[in-house]
Amino acid sequence: MQTILPSEDIRPISELGGHTAKFLKDAQRTRRPIFLTSRGKAAGVLIDIEEYERLLERIAFHETILAAEAEAKRGEVVSHAQLERESRQWIKTTTRPKSTKLNGPKRRNGR
Repeated sequence: MQTILPSEDIRPISELGGHTAKFLKDAQRTRRPIFLTSRGKAAGVLIDIEEYERLLERIAFHETILAAEAEAKRGEVVSHAQLERESRQWIKTTTRPKSTKLNGPKRRNGR
């Protein structure tokens, strides 16, 4: 999101009714939010959908980081060596033996 320009990005909500398409085009073109006011007070924010999706992705990323930090503080971590051991063990128990062959059904009369 770009720097907010109060002279362009703060608008009364009363203007939205007749200019909705223009407001949306401005938000898409500039990639800046449009702040809507009602009776001189903040009422809402209009942003481009791609900017909104980007914000949601950033929030999800930060929440993941915070959750990982909290797990680390609680001691819910494993060492690199332990991870390698457990990964190798998991691979051994989940792989098929190499000698398994896929032969079709047995045929009768030597065919």
